[in-house]
Amino acid sequence: MRSSKQLRVSVGLLAVMFLSACATTETMIAAPTVQLKTVELSKVSFNQQTFLLGFDVSNPNSFPLPVKAVKYRLLFDDKSFANGETRGNFTVPAHGDDQFVLSVNVSFLDSASQLTSLLRGGVPDHVEYELQGSLAIDIPFVKPVAFSSAGVIPVKNSGF
Repeated sequence: MRSSKQLRVSVGLLAVMFLSACATTETMIAAPTVQLKTVELSKVSFNQQTFLLGFDVSNPNSFPLPVKAVKYRLLFDDKSFANGETRGNFTVPAHGDDQFVLSVNVSFLDSASQLTSLLRGGVPDHVEYELQGSLAIDIPFVKPVAFSSAGVIPVKNSGF
């Protein structure tokens, strides 16, 4: 009887230690910095456009971040431009930088009013953007790491 109680207590303590270890992995990973650097129009068809979005990512952690998926939401001048999730297959080195490119298909019908309001008054020199998302890291028990940034992207240099 006594050994059964000791076994339950031991299992309970192990479970608590395991759960607390999982909870602390979230706070052990510092969020990377992800910024939009380029926007290129790569393909135009009657009903959609394909854009290549180039990003810079910086890892403040003392260990590499193997990225297995990227979830994102991108706004230009406070208007939704693109969102989605794509598989990643890159590793950001410890205390280092890397780049990745996403191919985004935008429906002409869905984006026509956004592009019209964006281009009203001529082609701007720059466009303000807001980026939100998360990186799914290929490390056991690690939840996706959120990121967000905002800035200005030049229009004439980016092909946008």
